[in-house]
Amino acid sequence: MSQVGIVVDAANLGAVKGRAGRLGCEVVKGADWRPRWERTLFISGDAGRQVPWGLLGAGFHFLERWDAAAPLWRYGVLAETMGTAEERERTLAVTLDLRLLPYEPGLLFVRDSEAGRALLATWRAECRPGDDERLAFLRALHLVKPLFCALPRSWLAEEERRSKERQRRPAVATRRSLTTVEIAPGRLVKCFVGDEDKVRAQYAEQTRERHGHR
Repeated sequence: MSQVGIVVDAANLGAVKGRAGRLGCEVVKGADWRPRWERTLFISGDAGRQVPWGLLGAGFHFLERWDAAAPLWRYGVLAETMGTAEERERTLAVTLDLRLLPYEPGLLFVRDSEAGRALLATWRAECRPGDDERLAFLRALHLVKPLFCALPRSWLAEEERRSKERQRRPAVATRRSLTTVEIAPGRLVKCFVGDEDKVRAQYAEQTRERHGHR
């Protein structure tokens, strides 16, 4: 049996399965939250569009020492600004401080250890209908206290990086056909198709300027 694999929600199954297959990684659609392998990656929600495929090997490697790993969700956004007042009150009772950066549990690496399984079970138990899952995850972290590896937010920026790289690539010039245009009786020049009138106008302007300086 493989030591690593991916559990993905239904919304991301199609996109994830193709990419994971090329990496030789097994994928299953998960309705329950439990490790299926020695080291499991859980992909859910919006994080399914930001999977850092080139880093998954490192993520699974971290689980040789840690019970779980997940990236920070956003820099500059604290738990005190998230969820409802009631959720924040419940979170404060557990964490004792809301000046905390939330994590993105939609991209969650978990080892099949006692603490890893407890983290998953506690997180899902803390997620009441309509709750902010990131606040629930913060509560679960503080309740279970697993060996947790906080990954940088750049792990969620793979698609952003690819988009910026595409924008930086020079555009491929479109090949244009050449034609011949007569700018004066018996005088022909080459120009791009569609630029004939512009070339004639430029030649006429140059001619007027020469005559004006005599």
